[in-house]
Amino acid sequence: MIRNILKKISWTFVVVSIISLLGCNNIDKHQAADVEKLLKEKYGQEFTVKSIGGRYGTANNDTVTTYVHPINHESFLFKAVMTKDGKLVADSYIPRMISDSLNQVLQQELQNKGIESETFTFVMQADSSKETNPDISLEEYVTTYKPGYFSAHMIVKENENVTGENFEDALKTVYQAGLKTTFQVGIREIAAEEYEEALTEYKQLPEVSSSWFRNYNVIEEIDAVVDGNGYHFLTVGSNT
Repeated sequence: MIRNILKKISWTFVVVSIISLLGCNNIDKHQAADVEKLLKEKYGQEFTVKSIGGRYGTANNDTVTTYVHPINHESFLFKAVMTKDGKLVADSYIPRMISDSLNQVLQQELQNKGIESETFTFVMQADSSKETNPDISLEEYVTTYKPGYFSAHMIVKENENVTGENFEDALKTVYQAGLKTTFQVGIREIAAEEYEEALTEYKQLPEVSSSWFRNYNVIEEIDAVVDGNGYHFLTVGSNT
């Protein structure tokens, strides 16, 4: 009961403090329209700003941060940042797509082990900010931008198959798919009765931080990595 109350309070705080719903005022609508236009010009696709975070208007802030999704893919959220002069200075659309590609590889491999999963991967040490092709493949991306490594957060449903050994084949497969780019991941096994709720929220996150997992009953945490030296894992414990 206490965990559920704290979880709801925590999630409400995150939503209120980070995201202001679109439509609050005319300024929000204008900023959202500008970001959508800039992204369409860059990628040749339609986008919708779902929410707005940090805004310009102070001496130390001359940008507005928005959370955006392709018009027909509402759960695919990413971040876009625009200056008060109307310039798109950063967005995570392409890295988010690469994350999704890696997630699909891992999901399929882990399903073969009887493990339900969802992964959010960060592309590290690669600057693809000028990339405009939304159809770029994982192989093309790695060949062109040569990321230093991939770093990921994964949630899995509580299951007797969730052991460090059972992630080896999946991580070796994603290592090969990424052209032998190091892949490291923090795996959180979420209590079965909480997994569906966690999964729904997880899919809606434009980015993931370690603190988010405190909202849920993590049965066990496993840190794993696959690189040129092979596969290694460490069972860390839980947050209970």
